[in-house]
Amino acid sequence: MGALSASGVEFVQHYAPLHYLPFIARSRAILSKPSLDAAGFKSTHLRSMSRRQDVARGFGSYVHMTLDPQPRILKAKLGAGFPHIALRVPVAAIEANAFSLCRFNVAMTRNLRRGKKRGVLESKTNGRYYLGHQIPVARTDEDKMSMLAKHLPLCTMIEVLIHGDLKLPDKTIALCYSDDDLKIARTVLTQLQVPWTIERAAPPGEYPRSAIHGSSVDDFIASAMRDSQWRGNGLEFDRLR
Repeated sequence: MGALSASGVEFVQHYAPLHYLPFIARSRAILSKPSLDAAGFKSTHLRSMSRRQDVARGFGSYVHMTLDPQPRILKAKLGAGFPHIALRVPVAAIEANAFSLCRFNVAMTRNLRRGKKRGVLESKTNGRYYLGHQIPVARTDEDKMSMLAKHLPLCTMIEVLIHGDLKLPDKTIALCYSDDDLKIARTVLTQLQVPWTIERAAPPGEYPRSAIHGSSVDDFIASAMRDSQWRGNGLEFDRLR
């Protein structure tokens, strides 16, 4: 039994714009930045608010997951009317891979070990600094258990960092936050013959789904479904207001 399952974790979440679903479902995987680059995706496919920070801080080769069922980024994006989904992955699929834990928001924290800054102290509950990392992570089972024992009950944000790509199992669950989003997700998964479960979930706050953004999502998904080699048109909600 791994540290996550031993700590009572059943699922780990990944949040993504709804229009990325054809790419994720077709590959049945969440790809790291190097793999996305190798597959022909341009930098505009990645979140403009985090991609540079992830790489600069030593976290560019990970797939970023979270234990938080209602992260602030999801609330913000849905609150602005941007269609997003959650992919809930059974913990067994996570623990079949090498992974680290980080109790800080990798892209947003200012507690960095960089230049003359010492960053946060290493400890069993904060994690350790590994080569090229400006933020500590837990890699050993002992450190993972210590971090989870302290921070999981406090609902502290904990990132689950997959070393490389994550293949998604058939028991993956796609959570949608509106009936329109659920209908789109069901169509995509049905056409691609992906057996994931689709569920309607209550949004973590207000979700005034934008008709304008919804239309952009519809057009994007239609292009992605027509052509398996299409790599997007730069639609990325960090750039929209």
